[in-house]
Amino acid sequence: MIKLFSNATYNTVAIFFCCALLTIVTQIHSGCFVAEFGDDEASHYISGLVIHDYLRSGLHVGPISYLKWFHSHYPLVGIGHWGPAFYGVEALWMTIFSPSRVSVLLLSTVLTAATATLIYYYGTTQLKLGRLASFFAAIAFVICRITQEGSSAVMLDIPITLCAFLALIVYVRYLDTERWIYSVLFGVIAAMAMLIKGNGALLALLPPFVIVLSRRWALMGRFSFWAPALVVALLAAPWYILTYGQIAAGFRYSWGAEYSRVAIVENSKILLSALGPVVVLLTGIGLVSGGRRGSIFPPSGFNGVVALLAAVWVFQSTAPAAIQDRYLAPLLPPLFLLAALGGQVVAGTLERRVVARVAGPLVFALILMTMLPSALNAEVKPQLGFRELAKTVWANRISENPVVLIAARGRAEVAAIAELAMMDPARPSLFAVRGSRLLGGGGYNRQDYLPKFADADQVAAEIDRYHIPLVLYQVDPGGWMHVAQVEAVRSHATDSWKLLGTAGTAESPVDLYKLPQAIGQEADVKLLLELASPKALQ
Repeated sequence: MIKLFSNATYNTVAIFFCCALLTIVTQIHSGCFVAEFGDDEASHYISGLVIHDYLRSGLHVGPISYLKWFHSHYPLVGIGHWGPAFYGVEALWMTIFSPSRVSVLLLSTVLTAATATLIYYYGTTQLKLGRLASFFAAIAFVICRITQEGSSAVMLDIPITLCAFLALIVYVRYLDTERWIYSVLFGVIAAMAMLIKGNGALLALLPPFVIVLSRRWALMGRFSFWAPALVVALLAAPWYILTYGQIAAGFRYSWGAEYSRVAIVENSKILLSALGPVVVLLTGIGLVSGGRRGSIFPPSGFNGVVALLAAVWVFQSTAPAAIQDRYLAPLLPPLFLLAALGGQVVAGTLERRVVARVAGPLVFALILMTMLPSALNAEVKPQLGFRELAKTVWANRISENPVVLIAARGRAEVAAIAELAMMDPARPSLFAVRGSRLLGGGGYNRQDYLPKFADADQVAAEIDRYHIPLVLYQVDPGGWMHVAQVEAVRSHATDSWKLLGTAGTAESPVDLYKLPQAIGQEADVKLLLELASPKALQ
């Protein structure tokens, strides 16, 4: 009988499906399959959707014209602030499967499981860890709270983590062979990471850290060492030259030593909270054990994980985009591998005191148990009520005036847009008007938000000027002024605002109203296009 695949291949496939199943369990726990998309997540969904729809449209118009038309209906396209690479992959996934919520979340499942499988592969081949230790590193990555918050959403942090770790594998291969093809491939993966999100630039720090750790100074005299920089310059630099202004608009801090001081302290707290002191301690043991003279662990593999760990840490302590748990996701694969190394050292020590076959499983089971409190405390996504009311919007959509105003705060506003787009049978065929744009204003993060109008009468006049027939409203006590102004308009016009449906929770209900005074009027498309101009895509 011909053996088509090796035992190692079967093991790898088994690891992938095991990690995928565990990821789905964490996704179900988060409630992501029944909850609306939030904040950046809604923009990532819409950005993939516009490419998917354009490819299926027959390509009768240019891509920029189509993007502008789509963005005028669903003003959440994020291409420009973020790179296009992930959105291309997402659009392809949607084409093969579907653009449904479950479908795109299963893409997150696959990316998370693929990263975990690569962690197992690296542990067994590049660090020469035992299969148990490598399996621990893969499982720990999946259940970590930081990973869960990325895998249960349509976000860019898991794709960046996958690219960063895949780039490490390729670069270690370059170190072992010194063949230029691996150097160029590293550059391609690094460019891909940067075209997903700006923090993919952390890979620029990987080669210098590797050289310092391995003391292979002679590599700097070879053209192949510098080849990745040329590849990135060709593939990614033009995009950043064109879009840096939009990217910098999202920075929440300023460059400088003060940011680094704050970032180091806050990121340390995040890691300690997410991983627990035991994993942090074992990571230290792994660093010491792998780095000592005469270590049994391959130097290129060990130096690689340490270099990636350092690259992520330095980048996130320097680039002032934001301080958030998910930005540390690329740190997790090298960190858990070092913790696995430390756990294997501890297990080896205990083998002299307990039965050898029990020591390893016992140590790694106990380590995973220390992670459970944080893992089980991962965020559960709220159900806002827009899924239900989006169906009602479509049931009451007026063909000659397909417009709905969304008066809600932050996450709720963008969640509503994503839900309406997801249910659109002829995208784009509905103008989802953002209240924060029609009735308010501000920068990328809305940190400088100001209402456009002084009172409810002016807001009512603006709603009438746009012939808006439907309003999705969610109460926002103490929040955006224009939401309270819309409520004031509604309360003073009880006879002319007809309630079509209510959803959400008792504390935060979502209402859909029909405005009879707009019935019979056609949408002012020119006015709507001016309002949703994609000059500052979000």
